Amino acid sequence: MKKINIGLLGFGTVGAGVAKILVENREVLRSRVGADLNLKYVADIDMKTDRGVRLDEGVLISDAEKVLDDPDIDIII
Repeated sequence: MKKINIGLLGFGTVGAGVAKILVENREVLRSRVGADLNLKYVADIDMKTDRGVRLDEGVLISDAEKVLDDPDIDIII
């Protein structure tokens, strides 16, 4: 199955909502889209505030340039 890597810029109210949908509905989205939607990076300057979304280790980063410069990222939100 195809894998689509997603980079998310901002992890405030809207960004956390998007991340939550991608993480909690991964299987449903996979079946509807026909591809694995992989949240590769979430970039935000605030690395400490709990937003109620469980992200894998290394997904939350403080450097937005890393998201923008990564050639493996297919979609930036």
